[in-house]
Amino acid sequence: MQRRMIWLLVALAACALVACGGAKKSTRASKRMLPPGLDSSTVARANKFGEQNFVSTKREKKATQVAALGKGRLKKIDEFWAYLEKAENGNASLSSAQKADFDRAASAGAQSLSKWKAAAGNGPAEQEALAAKVYCLDAQRFLEEAMRINPFDKSVRMMLATTYYNLQHLFGVEKNYAKAIEVLERLVRLEKGEHAVYRLLAENYSELKDYQSALTNYRRAEEVMLKLAFMTPPDTAMLFYYNFGQGDALARLHDAPNALKAFAAARPFAQNERDRQDLENYLKWINWDGGNTRSAERWDEILEMEKEKQYAQVASACQKLLPVLQTPKARMAVSHKLAVMEFEYLSKQTLAIDRMQQIFDALPAAEKEAQKEEETKTYLNTYGAMLFRLGVEAGKQDQKKLSLAYFSKAASFKWDNVARAGLELLPLVWNSPQESIKYGKLALAASSVLTPSESCELMSMMIKAYKSAGQFEEARQLFEDWKKCQGDNHAQN
Repeated sequence: MQRRMIWLLVALAACALVACGGAKKSTRASKRMLPPGLDSSTVARANKFGEQNFVSTKREKKATQVAALGKGRLKKIDEFWAYLEKAENGNASLSSAQKADFDRAASAGAQSLSKWKAAAGNGPAEQEALAAKVYCLDAQRFLEEAMRINPFDKSVRMMLATTYYNLQHLFGVEKNYAKAIEVLERLVRLEKGEHAVYRLLAENYSELKDYQSALTNYRRAEEVMLKLAFMTPPDTAMLFYYNFGQGDALARLHDAPNALKAFAAARPFAQNERDRQDLENYLKWINWDGGNTRSAERWDEILEMEKEKQYAQVASACQKLLPVLQTPKARMAVSHKLAVMEFEYLSKQTLAIDRMQQIFDALPAAEKEAQKEEETKTYLNTYGAMLFRLGVEAGKQDQKKLSLAYFSKAASFKWDNVARAGLELLPLVWNSPQESIKYGKLALAASSVLTPSESCELMSMMIKAYKSAGQFEEARQLFEDWKKCQGDNHAQN
């Protein structure tokens, strides 16, 4: 205390000297401000190291006060966890009135959930869906009341978390995934031995696109189930689901190699054909561009745009995606989609047909002939249809040679409507009977797509072609078929 008084007197004296004596006395005043017996360099050095090692007494007192508050809060937290532990061990008690209220609310919530399941099972009619939503909202109200009365009942927490999930997943009520996660994250602090809690967490995190958290909880769910195998044999259906969930999360995290491992682990636990088909579909998705799942996700977005009829946006997105694709197969799929958009909706038929020709030329001849791949059939049908339509347009403009070229190309490979291309070619090559016969036979071989009247017309033209070529026996045989065709048409009309 005495030293502080000395410092105060020195400071007052210095102020007085400055006020009275002006600038000339400032040097002597600053010397008098130094603590007795110390020079300025020693004081400066002490100040420097003091700032590095301790704070002022005022700040130290403030820190002590804050620490005391923190200690108090920690004590409260310890008390809270002690209560949770007490509840977990079945020692938490409610008054008889509270227990009655709790039982009523929990029972009403469970009943509402049961009614929701029944209504949802009768869907997807609009009336049943609305009823299911009402039951789900009732369940939320009752279960929230039950949890308010007794926040430590695990079954109520599970039902409430399920309700929140359904409200958003099925009925689009926003922010319920986050609510479900909040309930479940608290629950796993109480209950670490129920794999279903981790499963629900994983599902909700996945819906929020937090795939790392989803992966963590799918792994925890599987781990808990396997560690408790000494009590109950693992449910193989859930083992499939947990490994499948891990594969999904890893794929969304763009870790294709480990996603494939997870799906391989799921395969032995597949319960039925649907499980196996789900696996195969996901593997196709991952391998759509050789494991480049970012491109596969972008492709999904493009397909969604197409469903919404956003055709210009689809074309733009396809053009942006093409340069980053890794495999010829993926590039072919995107090029095809772009060509369809250009031809059908953007009035760019020339660009579209050129793209389809490139795809056609890239397909191996054996693949065109066998058409084992669904994609191959699609590409050939698209190219054939474009050629046919351009042939029709050229014919309307009296560009017969161009029309002949388009129809000839459309008749040069197998596709669903090749018969119509052959039918259009017959009158264009009328003065070359053998060519007429060739295209007529082609059309007859695929005539199942023709209408009855078109089939009769085809036979009539072929009879004339056979006569012109001097093939009278063939003309006679076909004439019998033509008469039958005419009779059938007459009977139908």
